[in-house]
Amino acid sequence: MPLHALSTTSVEYCELCHGTQFTEVGSKDRAGKALRTVICNDCGLVFSDPRPNTEQIDVFYRESYRLSYKQAYEPKIKHTYRAGKVAQDRLSYLMPLLTPRCRVLDFGSGGGELVFILRELGYDACGIEPNRGYAEYSRDVLGIPVQVGGFTEVEVAPLSLDVVTLFHVAEHLEHPVDAMRTVSGWLREGGRFLVEVPNVESRCIWPSSRFHQAHLYNFNSETLAQAGRLAGFSVEECFTSPDGGNVMCVFEKKECIEETSQAPLIGNAERVAGIIRGHTAFAHALTAHPYVRPWQKLFRQLQEQKAVARFDHGRDVLLHIAHQIERQPPSPPIEGGKLPDGDFDVPASLANQ
Repeated sequence: MPLHALSTTSVEYCELCHGTQFTEVGSKDRAGKALRTVICNDCGLVFSDPRPNTEQIDVFYRESYRLSYKQAYEPKIKHTYRAGKVAQDRLSYLMPLLTPRCRVLDFGSGGGELVFILRELGYDACGIEPNRGYAEYSRDVLGIPVQVGGFTEVEVAPLSLDVVTLFHVAEHLEHPVDAMRTVSGWLREGGRFLVEVPNVESRCIWPSSRFHQAHLYNFNSETLAQAGRLAGFSVEECFTSPDGGNVMCVFEKKECIEETSQAPLIGNAERVAGIIRGHTAFAHALTAHPYVRPWQKLFRQLQEQKAVARFDHGRDVLLHIAHQIERQPPSPPIEGGKLPDGDFDVPASLANQ
């Protein structure tokens, strides 16, 4: 059943600051269907209100999400190629967090592309994927260790992981802070947690495409960083993709859990609301984005068709990408523990999880 067809309940308070005063910033999703989106007046977190209940959300992601999003129960070869290239891009800012033979968990691993490539590169990688079809593909076709389920359903030994990744997952979770606390329990002291989400402040898309039925939350760097702090993490770095479409945070698990209060983020609500209001269709039409992006998409599709024609199976595609990375490792964007301003080639349009 589509997510918009499920019954919904109203949100009583904000996930981050427990504020109760919200302002509507959207009434439709990117497909033109009804979707009330609000911003917390105290901290600037943007979220859907009302929304489906926990049980309905779990069933949707386990049985229907990939089918409704990809029109496939398991990834087609073109999906594997596309996701493999995304994984290759993400390694440019993931690999600086890795050490030889470290244990890595990718939550929301999709068709297992990142996990497969990491294992080919010598890392002890595994995945967790809520969708049954994609998880079974990962295990049966790619031969990688992937559990099926959500944060409360899977089995991960405490203090057993060095790095956890969460690519385009946090915005789908009913309680992202609780999920992050669970991740903290899995990580060893000094472990790193890399989270990437769509940026609610993005100006590289048409305004009508900003909100998505499946995205319960819409973060900017301030609210994403605050979610990590509330879960007990130390914020190491936050940065955005060059087009501004995605925001990433690197968190570290310290020896002592840092206490953070559920306090307002002063000025953030005004900033986010102002960006959303100011990003009109007319303003967007005056930028290069609506004219450049279609040509970029066409070029990628032609590249994809040419590349996919060379392979018979998704596994072969990923082996090819892994061998490319071995021959020419991605240039690390982290220098001396600091991230240069904006030098990251991770277009939002490539993010497909």
